[in-house]
Amino acid sequence: MRVENLPPWLWQNNYPPLRAGGRKRQPGFGEKTLQDLAHFGQEVLFAEELAGRRGLLQGVEPRLKLLGLLWLAVVAGLARHPLTLVVMYGGIILLAYFSRIPLGPYLKRVWLIVPLFTGIMVFPTLFNWVRPGEPLVVLLNLKGPVHLGPWQLPALLAITRQGLAGAGLLVIRVGVTVSLAFLVTMTTRWAALLRALRVLRVPRIFVLIFSMTYRYIFLLLKTTEEMFTARQSRLVGRSSLKMNRHFLAGAMGNLLIRAYVLSEEVYQAMVARGYRGEGRCLEDYSLAPRDYWRFAGFIMAGLILLGGDYYLGH
Repeated sequence: MRVENLPPWLWQNNYPPLRAGGRKRQPGFGEKTLQDLAHFGQEVLFAEELAGRRGLLQGVEPRLKLLGLLWLAVVAGLARHPLTLVVMYGGIILLAYFSRIPLGPYLKRVWLIVPLFTGIMVFPTLFNWVRPGEPLVVLLNLKGPVHLGPWQLPALLAITRQGLAGAGLLVIRVGVTVSLAFLVTMTTRWAALLRALRVLRVPRIFVLIFSMTYRYIFLLLKTTEEMFTARQSRLVGRSSLKMNRHFLAGAMGNLLIRAYVLSEEVYQAMVARGYRGEGRCLEDYSLAPRDYWRFAGFIMAGLILLGGDYYLGH
C-alpha cells in the first residue's frame, strides 16, 4: 500500500517532541486493576508454596493443628494481663520462624489489619467522655459541663489511664488472634483446611461454598483480567471517568452472569459424577504419635499461659 493512500493522521508526524522533564503518565484504573489481579495471584501461589515447606507446623496433622491453634485463640481471649499476651505473641513468632514463614510479610499482613479495624473501634474508649478514669493527657478543659440534648458531657476531655490500658489490651489480643489465624492458613493447604473444618462440625454447605469459591475464583479472576486486557488493547489515549463507569458496570454484570452460569454447570457436573454433599480430599491424613505429642504441647502451653495470667492478675 502506498503512503498516499493512508490516512493523514497515520503517516504525518504532527506530534510535539517529547521533553525529558515532562510529567510521568499515571496509570489508569485498568492498569491498576490488572496489577491488583496479578498481585492477588502471586499471594495465593506464595501461600501454597509456604504450606508445602518442611516446617514445624506444616508437619502437624491439619485437624489437630486447627484444634490446637483454636485452643490458643481461646486462651488469648481469656487472658487479662498484657504480659501474658506479649509472651504468647513471642511464642507465635517463634512458631512462624520454625515453620519457615518470612517474618517481614507475616508481621506486615497482621499489623496492617489490626490497627485499621480494631484501632477505629477502640479509639473512643481512650477518652473520659466514654470511659471515666484517671486522666493522663488533658486535651480540653471547659468552664463547665456541655449539654447535647439528653447527654451531658464533662468539662474535662482527657485520655485516661484505664481507657489506654483497655484499648491496648484489646489491640494486642486481636493481634494475637489474627496471628494465629494466619498461621493456620499459611501452613495448611486449602483442601486440608476445609477437611479439618468438618472436625469442628462446620455445616457441609459452608465447606462446599468455601471450596467452590477458592477453586473457581481464579477462573473468574482470569476472565476479569482478559476483559480489562481486551479493553486496554483497544484504547487510544486516556478514557474519561464516564467511560470507565460504563465499562465497569457492564463488566460487573457480565461477570455476574458468567459466574451464575458456571455455578450451574459445575454443580450439574458434580452431581453427574456422584456428588452427594460431602467434599473429598485426595490426600489421606493419618494420625501419628508425634501429632498427639504436638497437640499435647498446644494444650500444655495454653494451660501454662492461663496459670501465669491468673497469677499476674492477683
